Amino acid sequence: MLEGFRVGRNRTRVSHLQFADDTIFFSNTREEDLQTLKSLLLAFGHISGLKVNLDKSNIYGINLDQAHISRLAETLECKASGWPILYLGLPLGGNPRAGGFWDPLPASVAAKIERLQRDFLWSGIGEGKRDHLVRWDVVCKPKEIGGLGFGNISLRNLAFLGKWLWRYPREGSALWHQIILSIYGSHSNGNGEIIWFWEDLWWGDQPLGSQYPSLFRVVLDKNIPISSVLDPTRPFSWNLNFRRNLSDSEIEDLEGLMRSLDGLHLSPSVPDARFWPLSSSGHFSVKSFFLALSQFSGSPQVFPSKFVWNSQVPFKVQSFIWLVAHKKVNTNNMLQVRRPYKALSPDICILCMKHGESADHIFLHCSLTIGLWHRLFQLAKMDWVPQGASLT
Repeated sequence: MLEGFRVGRNRTRVSHLQFADDTIFFSNTREEDLQTLKSLLLAFGHISGLKVNLDKSNIYGINLDQAHISRLAETLECKASGWPILYLGLPLGGNPRAGGFWDPLPASVAAKIERLQRDFLWSGIGEGKRDHLVRWDVVCKPKEIGGLGFGNISLRNLAFLGKWLWRYPREGSALWHQIILSIYGSHSNGNGEIIWFWEDLWWGDQPLGSQYPSLFRVVLDKNIPISSVLDPTRPFSWNLNFRRNLSDSEIEDLEGLMRSLDGLHLSPSVPDARFWPLSSSGHFSVKSFFLALSQFSGSPQVFPSKFVWNSQVPFKVQSFIWLVAHKKVNTNNMLQVRRPYKALSPDICILCMKHGESADHIFLHCSLTIGLWHRLFQLAKMDWVPQGASLT
């Protein structure tokens, strides 16, 4: 009923696209076809009770003058509009020649989102400017190593996009797969023979071509599937062709390669499948990809994350403990630097009036605090030895 349009070399037909209650129809400019579309929409409204409001619908033309589009709009009793447009909040009809058109997430947008996150974390909504107590790169780290798990916006965006790369070979019958395939290339379905012996990652933590570079340099066929190299029967029958006789060191590498694959078992009746090494299930997850992209450098920070976030106390108390663990509470010694006009001068603990007020002092070493800790541990029938003290 709707011819739509054809895409790519395979002439994949696209007649409409739907998401929730938003629909785009693709049609030629014949008035009888547009009348058919209008009748379909009216019939749908009568049958389902969901009336289509044509007054709020728009028609867009491709390589059509505005007068022609206006006549077609009268036929459909809708509005005539021009390009570019927004659909589901995304621009359609942009300029693909511009580099920014292909940015997964523009840097300015990522920076604005991070700024909103920072301001809300430390200042809330309409509560004025507050101190940013902990560096943003620390806040972005996972909770297990002392952060709040916010993560880098741009890397998180890449992790979400990575899921499409994982889904593409698995959803061969999906329309989006067929469109990409029709426009950008072709492939043949695998029957257990689609993994490249040398160049794919399938044995160890590197492709075999990287594990055995001396052999890879002299092999004749670098793009060869596993099934063409190894016969599934045991012991393996090897089929590797080299462009010259191997040297002694290369023969040793070949023997090492053969020994390493001795435990391999091939199943000719089972097709090859992708395996995601970053999760125990072997299936892709955005979280595992995001953590791999983040690659937090440096030695792992020892942080009592379970004590902070798994304790049975209100969230605001957990958040305060998190600040204490980072020694970022606005104690007097911190205010001397950040807000000297708000700090006590000289720097002194208001509890004991003997020492300077720091996070370590006020929560651990102050004489009043030590007495409180002793009392709490007595109630819990536990012993507590302050730092620097010794058992007698």
